[in-house]
Amino acid sequence: MQQINLYLPEFQPNREPLRSVHMLWGVVIFIGLLLLVSYFSARSNRTLAEQVDRNRAQLDQLKSQATQLEQQKPASNIVDLDAQIVKLSQELSRRDQVFRVIANKNIGNNIGFSAHLQALGRQSLSTVSLEAFSLMYGGNYLEFAGKTRSVDQIPLYIQRLRNEPVFSSAAFGVLHARPQEKNAGVFEFSLTKESTIGVPDEPKTAVQMLLEENEEVNRQSRGQH
Repeated sequence: MQQINLYLPEFQPNREPLRSVHMLWGVVIFIGLLLLVSYFSARSNRTLAEQVDRNRAQLDQLKSQATQLEQQKPASNIVDLDAQIVKLSQELSRRDQVFRVIANKNIGNNIGFSAHLQALGRQSLSTVSLEAFSLMYGGNYLEFAGKTRSVDQIPLYIQRLRNEPVFSSAAFGVLHARPQEKNAGVFEFSLTKESTIGVPDEPKTAVQMLLEENEEVNRQSRGQH
């Protein structure tokens, strides 16, 4: 019978944790992943820069239109011109807010909001008309405002949104609803947090800005009558 001495070096198993070839492949894969991440990051930054340029051009155009209307405002038909100025100012405020978010890259997450927007559209109801919405804290907090003929459709819409994975753990604002002054049977509603007036360094959301602008328009309309 032949005996083999397993204690000889050539018969012992290779217990090295990593061989040189494995380390080389690991370095190559790591460099490849780094290059891939850098490529997508550069492309994302380029897209954001293009959006900033487009929004800046639109802001300049709206500011120019508002200035022209203010300068050319005649003594007659002043009510219609005031209404146009208010409308342009509202649009300017909304675009200015979008511009600030994009310019500061204050998106709140690194995957975007396309899934949130698709969910809002997918679960939309014909009885609910949205006029503005705000996604905050990376999409984990949602506010919106609009009109409806049946207030009980709002909780239904919220429940439908909660069935979507992107909104399953999201928080919603406080529901407020009231009849519209000019249209009987139509309700204005909003889901928003409490007013941030007097709170330092607390910016207003797009929904809160819309509600304040609508309230100002209603006050002017009541004053004219």
